[in-house]
Amino acid sequence: MPSAKQRGSKGGHGAASPSEKGAHPSGGADDVAKKPAPQQPPPPAPHPQQHPQQHPQNQAHGKGGHRGGGGGKSSSSSSSSASAAAAAASSSASCSRRLGRALNFLFYLALVAAAAFSGWCVHHVLEEVQQVRRSHQDFSRQREELGQGLQGVEQKVQSLQATFGTFESILRSSQHKQDLTEKAVKQGESEVSRISEVLQKLQNEILKDLSDGIHVVKDARERDFTSLENTVEERLTELTKSINDNIAIFTEVQKRSQKEINDMKAKVASLEESEGHKQDLKALKEAVKEIQTSAKSREWDMEALRSTLQTMESDVYTEVRELVSLKQEQQAFKEAADTERLALQALTEKLLRSEESVSRLPEEIRRLEEELRQLKSDSHGPKEDGGFRHSEAFEALQQKSQGLDSRLQHVEDGVLSMQVASARQTESLESLLSKSQEHEQRLAALQGRLEGLRSSEADQDGLASTVRSLGEAQLVLYGDVEELKRSVGELPSTVESLQKVQEQVHTLLSQDQAQAARLPPQDFLDRLSSLDNLKASVSQVEADLKMLRTAVDSLVAYSVKIETNENNLESAKGLLDDLRNDLDRLFVKVEKIHEKV
Repeated sequence: MPSAKQRGSKGGHGAASPSEKGAHPSGGADDVAKKPAPQQPPPPAPHPQQHPQQHPQNQAHGKGGHRGGGGGKSSSSSSSSASAAAAAASSSASCSRRLGRALNFLFYLALVAAAAFSGWCVHHVLEEVQQVRRSHQDFSRQREELGQGLQGVEQKVQSLQATFGTFESILRSSQHKQDLTEKAVKQGESEVSRISEVLQKLQNEILKDLSDGIHVVKDARERDFTSLENTVEERLTELTKSINDNIAIFTEVQKRSQKEINDMKAKVASLEESEGHKQDLKALKEAVKEIQTSAKSREWDMEALRSTLQTMESDVYTEVRELVSLKQEQQAFKEAADTERLALQALTEKLLRSEESVSRLPEEIRRLEEELRQLKSDSHGPKEDGGFRHSEAFEALQQKSQGLDSRLQHVEDGVLSMQVASARQTESLESLLSKSQEHEQRLAALQGRLEGLRSSEADQDGLASTVRSLGEAQLVLYGDVEELKRSVGELPSTVESLQKVQEQVHTLLSQDQAQAARLPPQDFLDRLSSLDNLKASVSQVEADLKMLRTAVDSLVAYSVKIETNENNLESAKGLLDDLRNDLDRLFVKVEKIHEKV
């Protein structure tokens, strides 16, 4: 809009230039038309960039006015006043525009200052809020510290109350502990008396069983066991000494505990009679110190008891190890017995075969008797047919004698093999006897130790029964071994008898070959007598075979007894475990007594 107005003003001045040459009224109309223009309000200045364009237009307009004035000096005073009014209007418009710009600038400055002031105020308010928050946090911390201090004071008050309560409870518990210690001491005295009685009974029973076992073994084997008795007696004396020492130590500890209990009773009585708590506390401190010293002395005594118990446990462990070694040796012994059993089974098979061959001998002897009878009857017949019949009989007799010779050779081989096997059996039996003697000695030593360490009558009865059963089994074993020795000793006589029978058969055959043509009846009678002798020798061989069979059965029974001995050893091991458990229980009881004291 201002640009349009300026253009209009320029157009007006351009139209006035021809009027200056020759027509002034038109120029006056234009001036009159331009007069109301300054009365319009000044335009707003939203666009400050357009003002520089308007200044040259105003200058041009001024120049045009002056030109008009210079060209027409004859113009009236109205035209000069109009130009002055236009200049005043243009200057007022420019001033108003400058004022608007200044006002706008001031307004923007005020807005910026207000924004900066508001930001500064907000920042200041935030700082104050943070300070208030910090002060509030400090106040809360101080409040928490005060609360904690109050809680600590309350806890201290409660702890003081608890200490007073514990002091009262300690006094009551001390009285109760005194009663308990008195009861425990009485129980310990009763247990010590009972243990001493049980140990005395065990010692008497051990001595009785040992004397009975020694007499039985002496009567059975007729040997000297003085060394075994000495070792057993030494072990028994050592065990009795250790038991007596332990009992003496326990009685000393008991006496000391009784003295300390009496002292505590006297001190508690003096504490009850006292008035001030400070004196009670001092006396209690002294009593606690004395109790600590007495506890240390008791700990030393208990350490001595523990050392003795540890030595006893080590003895028990050594006994268990010896039992394990004995069990291993018994397993090896069992394996050897199994091998001997297999050898005996093979020997029984050979004996059965020899019995079968011997059982066939009577039939052969009967056949020979029948043939001899036929020969006798033939000898009473005619002499012509005698030579031929004698030759046939001689051939048949020779064939049968050869068969009998082969059978006797087979029997002789069997007897030789039996003799070799019997020699091996004697060697194995001797080794078994030596091993059984060693086992017997070890079992006797173990018997003494186990009976010395046993602490109950039932277990003692079980050990005595096992030892007696072992002794009986050993006696039966010795009897079986002696029978085997006898049977083995009689084997050479049977072999000699068989050899004699074989020699007699050979002599008979030689006589038959030498006197085949002429055989008087007396020779037949001699042969019959030799056959009777052969029958007797065969019956003797059968008896010897029966003896060998009984020996084999006795060896089988011996293996069964070995198994029973193994079972007895396992039961003895179980008894040792029970003994160990009893020792542990006794140790726990002693510790409980010490804790109560």
